[in-house]
Amino acid sequence: MKSKHLIIASIVLFGSLWGLAELGIGEAMWARNIPRAPILTAIGVLFIVLGRRVWAAPGSTLALTLVASAFKFLQHPFWGCKVAAVLMVGVIFEIGFSLVEARQRSRDASLAHASRASVLIMAPILTLVSFVAFSYFARDVLGNPYWAMQEKFNDYMFVQGPIAAALAFPFAWAGLAFASWLRSSSTSWDGARWLVYRVVAAVSGVAGVVTALALRY
Repeated sequence: MKSKHLIIASIVLFGSLWGLAELGIGEAMWARNIPRAPILTAIGVLFIVLGRRVWAAPGSTLALTLVASAFKFLQHPFWGCKVAAVLMVGVIFEIGFSLVEARQRSRDASLAHASRASVLIMAPILTLVSFVAFSYFARDVLGNPYWAMQEKFNDYMFVQGPIAAALAFPFAWAGLAFASWLRSSSTSWDGARWLVYRVVAAVSGVAGVVTALALRY
């Protein structure tokens, strides 16, 4: 179940679904001038938890995030800060999961992934950390004039960040529930079902590219 090919298929599948949400939901909310960062980040948390809980492969969270953020390179106009915001979430969660998993393995080598309680505790905290880290990164490293405006900076860090953290808890719980179902059901899958899983992953990636290009023109 933890073969390299299936881990890659899961990264493509969950990363593409997250990327599709960023493109579709993100564009719809942007057109209506609705703050989209909290809900999009929460959706990202769902797929991050789902992928990490199923496979518990170090580096898989960052790889999944790279897939999701890649679709934003196809958007027009291209905004580097949007890519950076997605990547920041992935980096923070990768570090958080890796540290907790390493600590648990030091106590019991049979524990491959973070406990449910650890995930539910970490998700809101890591989400808020990612918002704070991105706010300073966008302002001080990217030098984006938008984030240099104090009201925008404060709104993202002190308003949207806490909202995203609150949403991260139920979305992380949903990720745990989906992961539990996928793990239990996949134990009885035959070769044909695993092939379908791979095909669905490939189709999701293609759908993400097509959606990004469609929104571009």
